[in-house]
Amino acid sequence: SIGNPSGVNKKGAMMESNDDYFGAMRLYRECYEDESKRTNALLLFNLGYCLIHGEGVDHDVDEGEKLWRDAVALAPEEGSEEAAWFLYQQYSERGDVVKARQYLDIAADLGLEDAVLMKK
Repeated sequence: SIGNPSGVNKKGAMMESNDDYFGAMRLYRECYEDESKRTNALLLFNLGYCLIHGEGVDHDVDEGEKLWRDAVALAPEEGSEEAAWFLYQQYSERGDVVKARQYLDIAADLGLEDAVLMKK
């Protein structure tokens, strides 16, 4: 499945649902090592999520957020809306209302339901 980023995402999600975060992280990281696969926003989102939450890897919020910003830059690719939403949450928690609003707007523009509802 390494040759197919969509397959990696599905397999990684299955591993995570079985609490195999180390395996999922290893799979995401292995796929990410291939620069040609870095155009998959969902892969970038999943890898960033693992880094930020320390699932299968040491916490690295800076790297995780960078991956989420990279995923947002691939909009409207699947996964970019989740990355924008989670960046909105990260910046909101820090009190950075300007960046939070920027990512909320992006998530809403991409149709993420929670973001659309927040903007009403």
